Amino acid sequence: MKKRLLLFVLILIIYSFSFAFQYHFPNEILYQPRPFSGFRYTENRMDFFVNTRFSIDTFFNYTINEPLLAGLAQTESSFYIHSVSGSNALGLFQMKPFIADEIGVLNPFNPNIEKKVSTLLNEYTNAFGNVDYALGAYRIGFYGVKRIIDSGKNPLNDKRISDYVQKIHSFQRLYKKGDKIPLKDFIWLDLSISLSQPNNFSSFMVIPNYFLGSTAVGVKKEEEISFSVYQDFSFFWFLSGYIGYDNGIVTGLTLKSNDWYDKITVKYDFSRDDLFWVASFSFDFFTVDLGASKSSLLITPRVVLNDRYFFEIPLFYSEHRFIPGFSVMIRF
Repeated sequence: MKKRLLLFVLILIIYSFSFAFQYHFPNEILYQPRPFSGFRYTENRMDFFVNTRFSIDTFFNYTINEPLLAGLAQTESSFYIHSVSGSNALGLFQMKPFIADEIGVLNPFNPNIEKKVSTLLNEYTNAFGNVDYALGAYRIGFYGVKRIIDSGKNPLNDKRISDYVQKIHSFQRLYKKGDKIPLKDFIWLDLSISLSQPNNFSSFMVIPNYFLGSTAVGVKKEEEISFSVYQDFSFFWFLSGYIGYDNGIVTGLTLKSNDWYDKITVKYDFSRDDLFWVASFSFDFFTVDLGASKSSLLITPRVVLNDRYFFEIPLFYSEHRFIPGFSVMIRF
C-alpha cells in the first residue's frame, strides 16, 4: 500500500518544481489519479501550485454488446476514458498494466478492449465455475479468490467481493445489448504562481485525444511571455512518445514498469542541444528521482503522511553549486 501511495506522489509532484519541470512532459498530468495543490520553496522563491480537472462529455459512445461488461465499466470507471485509480488501474475497465500485458492489450485507455476483457472473464469463469467468482477475481486478483476457495470459504462472503459483484449486477440490469453509452473524459489544468514575484506564472491545459494520447498547451511568464505545445502518443501501456515546441522543437519518450511504479523519461531539446533524463524509483517507504542533463543533476526524495500530505526535498546541482528546495502537497 505504501509503495502505491508513494508512486502516486511521484507522478503528482514531479511537475511541482519549476527547475524539475523541464525534465518531464506536461502531458503526464492526464495520467494522474486525482488533483492536488500545495506550495514550493527554492532559492528565495515561493510558489503556489494547483492541479485540477474538469469532466467533459466526448463525441464517442460505448456500444453495449454484453450488459455484464457495461455494468463492470460503470462500476470501475463510470465510463471515463482516462480514469486512473490510486493503484494505477487504467481506463474504462480499470485494468492494471501487467494484466493488459498478459492479455495482449496495447493501450488500456482504448475503450475498444471489451473482447479482451470478456476473454479474461471467461477464463476466470471456466477456472472457478462461477461468473460471480470471476468478477471477484477481477476485483482482487485470480489468486486472491483461489486462496479463499482453497481455504474452504465462499468468496461471496468476502465483503470486498460481494459488494463489488452486487454493484455490477445492479448496473447490468439497466442496460441491454445495442444500447449506446456516452463516454466521458477529463481536461486537466496545471497552474503555478510565484508568490515572491507575482508577475511570474506558468500554466498548462491538457486535452485528451482519446485514442492517441493528449495535447498539452502551455503559457508561462518569467522575463517575457512564451507559449508551448506538446503532443504525446500512447504507443503501448508501457511506452509514450512526445513531440512539442517550447522555444524550439522538443522530443522524447517515457518508459514505465509493468505496474507503473517506476519509470524513465528522456527528453531532447533541439534549441538547447541538450538531452535530459529522469529515472523514478519507488520503494516501500520512500521514492526518489534521479535526473541529469549535460550541465545539471537532480536528486529528489519524497515521503507521505496520512495518505494525503506529501513532502519533497529536491537537491538540484547546476553551475557548480547545489540548490535545495522544499515542497508540500495536499491531495484533494
